Amino acid sequence: MIPVQAQRFADSEEAVQILALHGGNALEALRTMIAERDAVEERLAIATMVIAQDRASVPYRRRS
Repeated sequence: MIPVQAQRFADSEEAVQILALHGGNALEALRTMIAERDAVEERLAIATMVIAQDRASVPYRRRS
């Protein structure tokens, strides 16, 4: 796993890049970050459903 400080630095670097992308408009940058977060959460939810469905379709086998 990434150490907490390194993750915070990466997050702040991403925030700076998104802010620059929107010409310093903090509201638009925030909207973009929220939309990206929502998209990641949606992909995670879909992946979770697919994995659960896959596990349900495979019969349980005991390991010897």
